[in-house]
Amino acid sequence: MAWARDASTPDYSDIRDDRINMFATATGSVRHYYYVVRAVSTGSFRMGPVQADAMYNGEYHSVNGAGTIRVGSSGGEGNSTGE
Repeated sequence: MAWARDASTPDYSDIRDDRINMFATATGSVRHYYYVVRAVSTGSFRMGPVQADAMYNGEYHSVNGAGTIRVGSSGGEGNSTGE
């Protein structure tokens, strides 16, 4: 996918119907993770935020990036907006 630039690979991925859990070792460098979804219904859908937690230290926690995804019915591309 040409739009996925500088993609990182997590150490482990757990793919569920309603979420993806990615596990990676924190190194202090910026990483980019991408995922693709398949639309089965038209409409507007809420996209939950990305959450990050340190596995063994509950003091480190981050939440960011909720938004809305709009899926059209004419075969055209939908769009997403961050909130």
